[in-house]
Amino acid sequence: MELLRLKCPACHSSDIQHHSPYTTKNHGGRVIDKCDNCPTYVSETKHTFLEGLKTPVSVMWQVIKARTDGLGLQAATRTFDTAKNTLLAWERQCVDLHRVLLLSTLVHEFFAGVIAGDEA
Repeated sequence: MELLRLKCPACHSSDIQHHSPYTTKNHGGRVIDKCDNCPTYVSETKHTFLEGLKTPVSVMWQVIKARTDGLGLQAATRTFDTAKNTLLAWERQCVDLHRVLLLSTLVHEFFAGVIAGDEA
């Protein structure tokens, strides 16, 4: 699918080839890609909210969920043993994702309804 295809951030070419795999400390294996048209190497997390993230996403998600459930900032810093500025940075990163997550939830619910209606 062209919409989800990785493009080179330098020349915007779609001619990207896998170059080398690597393993991260908390997020498993990933691949470095190389553009065929220019000397650019690209990680699959480039320009995503995962770029440069050192904490596991599961921990980040627990903190965000607790904060949306009403846990205060000071209580969250004590509970999860994380700095206040780190928690605020995670919240700022996730603010841009709320539209995508809402759309994903709606699509999931729609397909679940279609499948359930199809089986009846």
